[in-house]
Amino acid sequence: MFLNFKSQLKKTAKLINLITLITGSLSCSFAPQALAQAQQAWPNKTIKIIVGFAPGGPTDVIARAYANKLSVELNQQVIVENRQGAGGSLAASYVAKSAPDGYTLLMAEPGSMAVNIAFSNQGNYDPIKDFAPIAQVVSLPMVLVASPQLKINSLKELIALSRAKPIAYGTPGNATMQHLSMTEFARVNQIQLTHVAYRGGAPAMTDLLGGQISLVMVTVPSIAPYLKGSSSMGNGSLGSTSSSPSIVPLVLESPTRSALTPTTPTFAELGFSNFTQDIWQGFVAPAQTPKDIISKLTNSIASISHAAEFQSSISAMGATLAVTNAAEFSKLIQKDVAYWSKLVADNPSIKE
Repeated sequence: MFLNFKSQLKKTAKLINLITLITGSLSCSFAPQALAQAQQAWPNKTIKIIVGFAPGGPTDVIARAYANKLSVELNQQVIVENRQGAGGSLAASYVAKSAPDGYTLLMAEPGSMAVNIAFSNQGNYDPIKDFAPIAQVVSLPMVLVASPQLKINSLKELIALSRAKPIAYGTPGNATMQHLSMTEFARVNQIQLTHVAYRGGAPAMTDLLGGQISLVMVTVPSIAPYLKGSSSMGNGSLGSTSSSPSIVPLVLESPTRSALTPTTPTFAELGFSNFTQDIWQGFVAPAQTPKDIISKLTNSIASISHAAEFQSSISAMGATLAVTNAAEFSKLIQKDVAYWSKLVADNPSIKE
């Protein structure tokens, strides 16, 4: 009885091995064909653009502008999903771990792709190895804005005031370019600034207008809604329709002035030549996303960006179109990772 049972087990094992061998061979035979069919059919379901900041901020608004046009260009629904937190790193981590099938994209920016890595890598991902760059799309100047309640109209006045007492400032989040720039500026000038991290530029602006904080370092598109219809009041102080200004732009971190706030000087004009960087934004996909899908997305983004109406809408936000191909965008990301990593390594006090 036992011998018969043992013999039966051997026969069963051989049968399982044979089935496994056959099915394995079939899988190997059909896998490339199935993958090719899937790529040819792309896109056949909704594409998600993941944004690491709150709705209403510039990253969100620009992502939605492209999503609307991509829906038409690709003949498939493209939506934006906000996964804010950790300075955009939560969103980047989510996309890095998503399937490389072209249906999950990230609206990337330097905070999550370079600055966060230099600080602590909160999202536990590699910005170079874990993503497939698609295209840079825009460049955004940063601007330091004060509340009228602070009763200052220039950067010089801010430096003097913050040496006498601590001043709270908001940014779109920890380990963002805005955060790192302000930390370095405070260190260089030996002033007292207390960081308040938000989940995007929009909520930071809300608290500035509400008087909860006195300063914000955001991008120009974040303040654009408060500049429309306003008049110049001294050194960049811009207001609402009333005689009192609602915000006071102090200085731009950008190589050149912004058309939306032309009276606001740049850091370089005021003698701070090391503070001249814009913030780039662009699209990336998970690593190993098929090259033909990346190429199709790159070409679609270029086509959208060349339309005069779309260019006007982006310009009206205070952003500058800076569209590149995948290879150029990859080089930019690598350059920023190296730059910010070295800056933080050479100045460890920035992390404090």
